[in-house]
Amino acid sequence: MTADADPSRPAERTRLAWRRTALAAGVVALLAARLALRSADPAAVGLAVLPCLAVLALGRRRARRLAGTPLITLATPVGVALAVVAYAVLGAALVVL
Repeated sequence: MTADADPSRPAERTRLAWRRTALAAGVVALLAARLALRSADPAAVGLAVLPCLAVLALGRRRARRLAGTPLITLATPVGVALAVVAYAVLGAALVVL
């Protein structure tokens, strides 16, 4: 890496990565909500949106930290992992029911 490299580029790449992650979570939320609507379970529709909102909140929190002092906490990857597990459990429950 050269000394004259733009220091804002890693922050920009991280923001873009979080946008892609949020977009993917939104698509999964829509697919889970569609599956929940087919099973006629209104509570599952609400549960389909919660992990997506968690990913959006984590991404927003990370973007704010990039504006200041970058600090990676364990809550960010653990939160995203929990959202993925929540989608897997919800999807399995909807398919079985």
